[in-house]
Amino acid sequence: MKENKHIYCPNPYILAEIMPYGEVYPCSCGWIRGYSFGNIFEQTFDEIWNGDRAKEFREKLYNNDFSLCPGCQNLEILQEIKDNEPKLVSEPPERILLGLDEFCDVKCIFCRGENYKINTNLIPKDKEDKLIEILTPWLEHAKYVKTNAVGEVFASKISRDLIKEIAIKFPNIKFEIITNGIQCTKENIENLNLTDKISMMTVSLHAFSEKIYNKIVKGGDYKKVIDNIMYLSSLKKSGKIERFELHFTVTSINYKEIPQIIKFCRQIDAKVRFLGLDCSRDLEELYNKINIQDKKHPDYNKLVKLVHSKEFIESKDVVIQGYDYFVNLQKISFIDTIKNNFKNII
Repeated sequence: MKENKHIYCPNPYILAEIMPYGEVYPCSCGWIRGYSFGNIFEQTFDEIWNGDRAKEFREKLYNNDFSLCPGCQNLEILQEIKDNEPKLVSEPPERILLGLDEFCDVKCIFCRGENYKINTNLIPKDKEDKLIEILTPWLEHAKYVKTNAVGEVFASKISRDLIKEIAIKFPNIKFEIITNGIQCTKENIENLNLTDKISMMTVSLHAFSEKIYNKIVKGGDYKKVIDNIMYLSSLKKSGKIERFELHFTVTSINYKEIPQIIKFCRQIDAKVRFLGLDCSRDLEELYNKINIQDKKHPDYNKLVKLVHSKEFIESKDVVIQGYDYFVNLQKISFIDTIKNNFKNII
């Protein structure tokens, strides 16, 4: 390794994902296989954000050791830097992701096996009334709050109440909303006073056609989602939404619709994030059938051919995450991809 050269990942310095039961992660918990910095209900902000586990994580990345990140699909944010000293202690994160409620109004087949409409209380009873107080050290320096990555923000009372409280107590915070799109209506956006506070709006749309959508999303409403997407597109085009994205989890069921989603995103002035399956949630049997990114899958080579097509190769103006991940599928190992992209460092 050449002296003083490092692969830099910004996430453990700028991002805190606060997930069910209060665990804090510096990135997607699935991608880093559940490596938590600590728990907001058991430890203070400083004990978590600059504690031993946080320092260990940052030091490993500084030493170009990505062994804690085996599932990473966000290669696009990595960059080469020259640095003489590891920065193990960080300023407060500017982005906070809140996923404290798993309640959802639909069931995507690869998301969860349990009843998705049971609103299990994931917050300790003695902490419910103190939630904003507990979150304040995380929020007082934040620029952006994202909600809800593990449930449906517009269906979750916890998420809706948090947005209202945060908007009042921290008026300078902008929101990054991730939704399945069904209840993301003009009325609901206005009721939450989000019209002028949306930094990024993300709709999880894992299909282009209604037929494929219905195979993946149980209890959904394709036509309503598309109507709401067109409304969001008008907000984006008028400048009221800074960033507009679609999330598309690639499986053997929907991969043939990748070119159509790219074309659709260009029409609605949106970007797309292509994601692979990461956490099984006890759905191993199903994953083996639909996990097309696995070399053993019978349609794997068809996906490889698609993502090496001219149309996909020329889609970098639309694809903001997942491009490098999928075009490197033949290398499949994240660590191998890192080594290939940063040969002069590792």
